[in-house]
Amino acid sequence: MKIVFCLGWTENPAKAFKSAAAFELFREYAARIDKFDRCSVSKLGPAGKSASKLWLCHRSPHAKTLSSEELASALQKIRDSAVQELRIAIGPADGFTAADLKNLAPDLIWSFGPMTLPHELAAVVASEQVYRAYTILQRLPYHSGH
Repeated sequence: MKIVFCLGWTENPAKAFKSAAAFELFREYAARIDKFDRCSVSKLGPAGKSASKLWLCHRSPHAKTLSSEELASALQKIRDSAVQELRIAIGPADGFTAADLKNLAPDLIWSFGPMTLPHELAAVVASEQVYRAYTILQRLPYHSGH
């Protein structure tokens, strides 16, 4: 399976982060994820494969807040199915519109809770939580040690 972080606030993922520190953290977690499953970054666009799933990071009343363990379980279900690609989309600064949500038809709308985060920080949180989910599934000490 492949994990693709889709950065919805930019047309150029290579220049998406204004903060060098946020970019380094995001890149670090993406590299860690890549040790479990291929991981890449792209702009948000239409799904390239029919065997893909889309999770949107979005703060809305319809979004699900997940514990790290619940996220690991959701990730395991996807890995056990025929899904070839999981796209995780972080929206633009003003979030996703109702039209975006309808057009993208996400499989999961994932919320980090009621707080508002800058999109760069949301990308770091999403990547860290996905990495944490992999360590939970592999029973590595990262999760239990924090």
